[in-house]
Amino acid sequence: MAIEDEKKTEENETPDKATGSVLHSSLFKWVIVGVILLIFIGIMIGMSLYFVDLLNPAEKTVTQEKEEKDTSQIFEKGAMLAAPIEVTVNINGEDGRYLKCGVQLEYDENNSKLGLELDARKAHVKNVIIDVMSSRPLSQLVTNDGKRTIRQQIVEDINAILPDSLDGKPLGKIKRSYFDSFIIQ
Repeated sequence: MAIEDEKKTEENETPDKATGSVLHSSLFKWVIVGVILLIFIGIMIGMSLYFVDLLNPAEKTVTQEKEEKDTSQIFEKGAMLAAPIEVTVNINGEDGRYLKCGVQLEYDENNSKLGLELDARKAHVKNVIIDVMSSRPLSQLVTNDGKRTIRQQIVEDINAILPDSLDGKPLGKIKRSYFDSFIIQ
């Protein structure tokens, strides 16, 4: 009887092992199918992003044109004044400290009358620069962003005092200003 009991228990254990391996192999197959499905979805998303970029070349072209325009403006050289405008001002809020700088103005070289008009209004232009520079605190004078803001403000304020036309012809505007020298003491 003992031999029969052992055979029955072995028969009972064998189906359990078979069922376990069947479950294990079935689960393994589903995991593989899931991984393959995820890879396929990732490839499809990547391809769709790639082809959407190809379908919208106008957006890319506009962005590229804007970058090229910005780059060309940086390297584009216009006419300059014969000599930079030198100013020395007290720094706003700082007793005994002052700023000495030279400001150079750039304009379109096709507007020769603008250069003559700037020379004729040199005292007024220098006064505008002194007003802008003396109104800035030291914290703005020592940072690059602050200097950039000051240069833009100088261009805007000088363009505001220039007439739009001279002898019935458009005069033009200043494009950029540069610091030729910049010393804080």
